[in-house]
Amino acid sequence: LERPHSHEMRYLCVLVATLAGASAQTTAAAPAAPPDAVAAPKPTPVPTPVPTPEPTPEPTPAPIVPARGQCEALQTLFEKTRGASWQNNTGWMTTHVSCCKWHGITCDAEGFITKIELPFNKLAGVLPDDIGGLARLENLQLDHNSISGTLPRAWDSLAALEYVFLGGTFISGTIPPEYGSLKRMVNWDLGVTSISGTLPESVIGKGGLHYVNLALTQVSGTIPHKFFQNPLDYVNFGRTSLSGTISDAIGKLDQLDHFYMEHTAVSGTLPDSIKGARRLYDLDLEGARLSGTLPPELGEMTRLDYVHFGKCVGISGTIPQTIAGLTRVDYIDLESTKVSGTIPPEMGYLHGIDFLYMEETQISGTIPPQMGKLEQLDILYLDDTKISGTIPREIKELELDSLHVGRSELSGTLPPELAELDALDYINFGRTKMTGTLPPELKKLKNLDYLYLDGSLISGTLPEEWNDLEELDILCLNATKISGTLPPKYYKMRRLDFMYIEENALSGTIPPQYGKLEAIDFLSFDNTRLSGTIPPEMGKLDRLKDLDLDFTRISGTIPPELGDCDNFYELDLDSTFLSGTIPDSFAKFDNLFDLEMDHTQISGTLPKVFDKMARLSLLYVHDTPISGTLPHGIGKWDNVEELNFKNTPISGTLPSGFTTLDHLEHFDVSSTRISGVLPRAMGNMNDLKKFMASSSSVSGFLPSELGHIGKLEWLSASYTPISGTLPKKLEQAGDLEHINLHSMQLSGTLPPEWGRLKHLEKLSLYGNKISGSLPIGLLERMRDLKSCELTKATTDALEWNTNHFYCAADVHETFASYPAACVPLQYQICAADYWIAQLAGAAVGTLLVLGLLVFCAKKARDNYIRKRSKLLNEVTSTSATVLSDLSDRKAGAPVVIVDGKSMGLAKATDSSDPRHCDE
Repeated sequence: LERPHSHEMRYLCVLVATLAGASAQTTAAAPAAPPDAVAAPKPTPVPTPVPTPEPTPEPTPAPIVPARGQCEALQTLFEKTRGASWQNNTGWMTTHVSCCKWHGITCDAEGFITKIELPFNKLAGVLPDDIGGLARLENLQLDHNSISGTLPRAWDSLAALEYVFLGGTFISGTIPPEYGSLKRMVNWDLGVTSISGTLPESVIGKGGLHYVNLALTQVSGTIPHKFFQNPLDYVNFGRTSLSGTISDAIGKLDQLDHFYMEHTAVSGTLPDSIKGARRLYDLDLEGARLSGTLPPELGEMTRLDYVHFGKCVGISGTIPQTIAGLTRVDYIDLESTKVSGTIPPEMGYLHGIDFLYMEETQISGTIPPQMGKLEQLDILYLDDTKISGTIPREIKELELDSLHVGRSELSGTLPPELAELDALDYINFGRTKMTGTLPPELKKLKNLDYLYLDGSLISGTLPEEWNDLEELDILCLNATKISGTLPPKYYKMRRLDFMYIEENALSGTIPPQYGKLEAIDFLSFDNTRLSGTIPPEMGKLDRLKDLDLDFTRISGTIPPELGDCDNFYELDLDSTFLSGTIPDSFAKFDNLFDLEMDHTQISGTLPKVFDKMARLSLLYVHDTPISGTLPHGIGKWDNVEELNFKNTPISGTLPSGFTTLDHLEHFDVSSTRISGVLPRAMGNMNDLKKFMASSSSVSGFLPSELGHIGKLEWLSASYTPISGTLPKKLEQAGDLEHINLHSMQLSGTLPPEWGRLKHLEKLSLYGNKISGSLPIGLLERMRDLKSCELTKATTDALEWNTNHFYCAADVHETFASYPAACVPLQYQICAADYWIAQLAGAAVGTLLVLGLLVFCAKKARDNYIRKRSKLLNEVTSTSATVLSDLSDRKAGAPVVIVDGKSMGLAKATDSSDPRHCDE
């Protein structure tokens, strides 16, 4: 087990130890063997026999007579739980045997039943109320049986009851609050049952409980704080829906040794007072909703053996240095928490630790050299962290079985010291910054099973010496800088199951010797520079399930011998230089699930053997010269999900069984010669997501039953002779994203119902004869549209196709509300109507403005002429008067000069000389 489950593993160890102890006692009772088995035994004197006195027989105890009513309750239990079918029913229902001697029954001296112990005994039925009459019953052990029904409320009268074991049964219902009257109860084991409801405080908080197990039940609600006032030593609420917080009172539970709250809704922080639970051995809080930091007080709990905070995504902070105090700890799990900071060097004092899980955390820094002191460490997980630096050389001092540091920031080269870890069976440096070459010294790791270096910066060639790794099971070198060729001697890796060497610079050919890889299941070389042909020897790989050669330079034909690999599950030969035809030997591929041969030069027809591939799920032969017709037995491919025949010369009609493919999700016959009509039965293809038939010869009409395909996302039939109208019921296919029906013979109107297609992103209908009013509500509701092509201009920008829509009265007002992706529609839809209206409106507006301008200009001109005439008349009259006055006055007399707007005085100097006049 790579990661044992703590308490389950521990219970197994206890069982083994118990059996071993019993064996030791038996051995001790036997005579000891001589220390030297080879040496002859020394002669011993024969002892004189000594007569032994006859033992005095002990008096036979008087038989216990059952008290009244005791046997009757047991008889009811027998009848209610099919006692005749019990695994052990010795003595039961036998009249001459006292019921106190029946199997699993114990009575006290007065004949009252005190114990019923029938675990793992194949009881089946319900629990009778009559058990409630056993007044002195102390121990009821019926766990791991097929008991069903609810807990009888009548049991609240069992005043002496202390131990109840009903775990591993089908008990359901709730815990009756009346059980609070069971004052002597110390043990409740209802784990792995269907018990539900909340925890009654009268039962859980009564103050005398030591052992409570409700793991893997359906109980919910909060944990009463009074629960922590019990003298608890074992608590298991794991994998329930219980919530609440861990009370500070947990620090007073000085006898608590097991505390399991994994995968519950318990929240809050782990109280510092927990240090008071000094006997705590197992602390499992995996997946709880705890928050806060790891309390330093944990270091004072020196008996802790198992510490599990994994998947507590709210736990943060750093690892406290006081963790050095956990000298007995065996298991620490901080996986998938928000713990950050560096690994404290003090962790080097955890000499007893075997398992350390810190993957998927925020831990950074380097791996401290002190980790080399953890001599017992078997498993170290640091995947998906920010650990950086190099692997310390002190790592050679460990006894590691598994080293996981993938998807971290580690750099440097693979240290040769790794070869000294004799027990190492798992190495993961995948997706790191490790550089350098592959060390040949790793051949010393005779126990190595898994080697992951994918996504690293490792370069160089594959060491030939690695052929000594005879135990290697998985070799993963994907997405590296590995180059060179495949070493032929790797066929000696006789246990190699997975060989993934994809996405690198490997070249050369596939060695024929690889036909001797007896255990190989998965062989992948895709996206490499491998060339040559597929060796016929590959047909000897009886266990081969997956062969990936896509995107390589492999050429030639498919060897018929490959058909002998009758366990094939996946065969990927796409994007290669393969040619020839599909071998008839493929008829042996009864288990074939995935066949990809697209983008090759494979030709011929699809052989009839395809009819027998009942488990086929994916078939890609698109973009090849493959011709002929679709297999007639296509209706027998019950598991098929994807069929792609795009861009092939395949012809004929759609097979009659096509519509019976219940699981088909993707069907593509685009750019083929497939003909015939679309059957109405396509509406029964509930899983169909993509139907692509563009540029094919499919004809007829679009069946309205397409709307019954609730998962349909893509519908494409452009450039086909399909005619008729757009089906209104298509709006029922609510997942439709792309409708590509342009360049066809469609007519009629655009259905307003299509406005309910909330997920539609692309609508292409140009090149048809669709007409009528454009439904305003249709485009208003298509909020996810990224492309709208209802009409489309040809090479001449003014020439429109045959679709013709006329606008509704309010279409111009609604353009502003169209989705942004549909703004170009105002230049496409209703082009003539819309733009004529716009231009006419603009022209009328322009004429009105021009008329107003002309009127204003004429009015202004008339006013100007009138004022000018009046002014001229005034100036003429005034000038005449001034000239008359000037002629009558002497020099130096004041002169009034009038210009029609103002007057001023001037002094005449010489009336006979106008130059002396200012104006």
